Amino acid sequence: MSDQTEKRRNVRTPVAHAVYYSDGTFHASGITKDLTSSGGCLRGSHLVIVGMELFVLLIPRNQKALLVKKATVRWVADSEFGLELSEVDCGHVGELTDEELARQNGPVSLLTN
Repeated sequence: MSDQTEKRRNVRTPVAHAVYYSDGTFHASGITKDLTSSGGCLRGSHLVIVGMELFVLLIPRNQKALLVKKATVRWVADSEFGLELSEVDCGHVGELTDEELARQNGPVSLLTN
């Protein structure tokens, strides 16, 4: 995986946050291993394949959740995988505020189509 390190635009910071991810046909949970604004490494409960596009809900401690509407799987090693966000994808990253959730009627699922 040293090849991956050489291709990265930013140094990744080790962090452990809860994460949920989905491609629309499955929903899974995991934890981040490291993260930057352009990508990260996750350990998940559902296997993914290179090239797969995912919705990702990142839940940091003591902060608002972040929803990433498009993250692309770049490498896979067992239950760990790397995600990349392009500049276009980063425009889809947004905080989920209490106000936004209050406007919803009934239960909210952020990982379904």
